[in-house]
Amino acid sequence: MKKIKIIKTVSVAAFTTTLLFASCTGNFDELNTHPTDVYPEDMTPTERVGTLFVSMTRLLNACQENNSQHTEQMVGQYGGYFATTAPWNGTNFGTFNPSADWVDVPYKDMFTEFYPNFQTIKESTGGTGYIYAWASILRVGVMLRVADIYGPIPYSEMGKGEFQVAYDDLKTLYHNMFDDLTRSINVLSAFVQENEGKEVPVAEYDIIYNGDFSKWIKYANSLKLRMAVRIASNTEDTEYAKQMMAEAINGGVIESNEDNAFFPSMPYNPFWIASDWGDLAINATLSAYMNGYNDPRISKYMNTSTSYREYRGVRMGIKDTSKSVEGSAARYSKPAVTEASPMPVFYAAETYFLKAEAALQGWIAGGAAAAKSYYEQGIQVSMNQHGVEIGDYLSSTVVPQGYTDRWNSQNNISFTDVPTVAWENGSNKLQKIITQKWIANYPLGIEAWCDYRRTGYPELFTARDNLSSVGYIGDIDSKRMVRRLPYPTTEKSSNSANVSAAIATMLGGPDTGATDLWWAKRTNF
Repeated sequence: MKKIKIIKTVSVAAFTTTLLFASCTGNFDELNTHPTDVYPEDMTPTERVGTLFVSMTRLLNACQENNSQHTEQMVGQYGGYFATTAPWNGTNFGTFNPSADWVDVPYKDMFTEFYPNFQTIKESTGGTGYIYAWASILRVGVMLRVADIYGPIPYSEMGKGEFQVAYDDLKTLYHNMFDDLTRSINVLSAFVQENEGKEVPVAEYDIIYNGDFSKWIKYANSLKLRMAVRIASNTEDTEYAKQMMAEAINGGVIESNEDNAFFPSMPYNPFWIASDWGDLAINATLSAYMNGYNDPRISKYMNTSTSYREYRGVRMGIKDTSKSVEGSAARYSKPAVTEASPMPVFYAAETYFLKAEAALQGWIAGGAAAAKSYYEQGIQVSMNQHGVEIGDYLSSTVVPQGYTDRWNSQNNISFTDVPTVAWENGSNKLQKIITQKWIANYPLGIEAWCDYRRTGYPELFTARDNLSSVGYIGDIDSKRMVRRLPYPTTEKSSNSANVSAAIATMLGGPDTGATDLWWAKRTNF
């Protein structure tokens, strides 16, 4: 069958028209070959719905170059993997003074772009069946990213025909997302059992697992485990989180690299494009850790500088950064991606580190012995994923020392408290787990930023220049870094009463970048 590819997400302006096309869904099993035009009236019902999944899936890791630059690179650099290297008129996320319109972009690119397509599918399916269950898993995956960036967002009240929608506080939001995952897992489990060996009509629109819904079940359970570990430190929800962990693990999570969630870049890998523009480099923190540990994955993560053939990233937050200096591949390392490198969503290695943390904290059985086993399995699985030999990495007692910039000594910085790799060497086991999880999860910057906010690990180099005192997002402590983004100005103008209520009753602080989210309240740094 000829695949019909819809590249652009259905816009809000076209939402009503799309609903009209999608409401006459008929039989999802009807698949016919069509010419190459992509007008909805020329598609089968399956195609009308199926094409929407491509756009929705790509929101799990922004693939379009501008969307990726604003979210995965600019905001994602708070996770310590990248440093942006273009001046952008002196208003940068790295120096903690982004412009108000840039703060709006992740919300617009994910929340606003996702819901028209999701609502189309909900109307088309009546909110039931395996198609809707699949869409609901994507909804959780995408909305989790939005909430992890901003805080409370509309969720439970979405899809009721209202434009001004009330927000869910984060505890309620997470519980609603857990419920949606559980329902979807149950529906897909029944579907897989009933349709074993049969062709799945929408398989060609599944750009991650090609219609293998048994793997979507594993992804949903893995997402459930990630979320449960994130909220477990909050004592008011620990017992509930433990229940969700048990359900996720018992239900089957991603534990093999064969089940890793990736999707193809379209048309080019956005990290490759940004690097070619001179707008992106590897973060100095990542190069310092990997050089210090003599990590065999380093060549898979970053290129050497072309002039000196060394792995050397860029210090985040340089106020006078320029493409000709920090953006130069001759001087600094770029991400080791090609134009065709796929976009990652979830790695098996993360599962083992989540289990390691849960066992260490007593949230699942096994204690320190199980934590050690999961920790070392996570490292090994990551090495296997990248096709490198682990060598004596697990027994290494080397401590990375810091970063030296041969071009500018103002960028030099030392680590203060970094763990060794060897489990037995050193007492802070949580720091070991999160540090190695951070290395393994590259380049998932938003997820790394979440772990830093909730645990304080890994130790990240501070921004060289903190310009937040004159910036839009408020005063930022250099060590604690940005804790969230303020709500979008567009949302404040179009949904003002509900945004104001969320700030007053749910956020737990002012609408600035210094306010901790519910799951990320830290007292130790």
